[in-house]
Amino acid sequence: MSRWFGRNLGLMLLSLVLAFFFWAVATEAKDPTQDAPFGSSIPIEVTGLDEGLLAYGMNGTRVRVELRAPQSVWETLGSDSLRAYIDLSEVTTGTLTVPIRVDVQVTPVQVLKITPPEVSLTIEHIAEKEITVTTRLEGTSVFGFGVDDPEVVPQTVRVRGPASWVSKVTQAQVTVSVQGQQSDVRGDYQPVLLDQNEHAVDNVESIPKAVTINVPISPLGYVRDLAVTVAWEGQPASGYRISNLVVDPQLVKVYGRVEVVRSAPGYLLTQPVSLDTLTQSLTTTVALQMPVGLSLISPPQPYVTVSLTIEAIQSGLTLAVTPTLRGLPLDMNAVTSVDTVVLVLSGPLAVMEQLQASDVEVVLDLTNLMPGDYTIIPAVDVPKGVVIQNVIPESISVRVQRIGTMPLPFR
Repeated sequence: MSRWFGRNLGLMLLSLVLAFFFWAVATEAKDPTQDAPFGSSIPIEVTGLDEGLLAYGMNGTRVRVELRAPQSVWETLGSDSLRAYIDLSEVTTGTLTVPIRVDVQVTPVQVLKITPPEVSLTIEHIAEKEITVTTRLEGTSVFGFGVDDPEVVPQTVRVRGPASWVSKVTQAQVTVSVQGQQSDVRGDYQPVLLDQNEHAVDNVESIPKAVTINVPISPLGYVRDLAVTVAWEGQPASGYRISNLVVDPQLVKVYGRVEVVRSAPGYLLTQPVSLDTLTQSLTTTVALQMPVGLSLISPPQPYVTVSLTIEAIQSGLTLAVTPTLRGLPLDMNAVTSVDTVVLVLSGPLAVMEQLQASDVEVVLDLTNLMPGDYTIIPAVDVPKGVVIQNVIPESISVRVQRIGTMPLPFR
């Protein structure tokens, strides 16, 4: 038996090799192997670093990985399937280059290429120190308001980072804008860590990351809002009146010594605006009369805009007017049902006071009418500016007859 086994061992091994080959070919045909880059870049973890050390300089480096795997495995790969890391358990301080390693959580997968294959970084001992927070104010508050010293909580922060960088930090500065403010400015701000030349220092952090700052802003004197009252001289032209008055702004903010502000009336007068002979609306810029000891906060200049609306005073008038017959043929005459038409009119007082019945015409148009009875709507002509409110009657009965025919009066 052993002699037979020895004579056939080669054939048996050849059979196994051939069987494995054909199995591999069949498997490859069913689930082909693919070489391709993994879809997204991978962040790099830092492992093994001593607690008293700190690594910096990687600047968020990420790697791309090219893999070889069967198609069925590619379909299961996700972002949590790969882990890129550097092992710093055996390193010392200084600037060094460390290879990047990639572990794949599924099999069978072969890592073909890592880009970049290594990363440069610096390792230093961790250092900390306390820095007083300073506040820099930008801009100016509203005129008439003063800015007091800022209140900072906490007053110091702890600077933490690589020893060489921490040693550069001389300031923890916060910038607060008070531009145009008239009340306290309060908020949480992140200090900027600066060196002696006021350049920002990298690779360090402040603990806590933010501080609370309150900048007190208060009036320099007594502040009060006063209404604006327009002073005017004269009157509009006869027959006209002021129908509306608008002042912009209606209120102004003043400040001064307490006794001066409190003794001021509740308003400021403008310089006089002349209304003499005005017949049209007017918009103009007028100066304010500023009492001694008062200063304006808002508006910044002592001027307001005054808009006056001037309109004619309206009046009413009733006139009885004899209608005029127009267009009657020469061989015809006509009889009307009324002798006069009553007109109710309105218009500017100056016009209505001068209006006479002779200034108004009521016309009955009888052009081309044959003998018979008609109802005619009178046409009324009035001077410009006069409005017809009513015509009584609104229509007039007219009888047209040939001359020589006994006219029959309307009853």
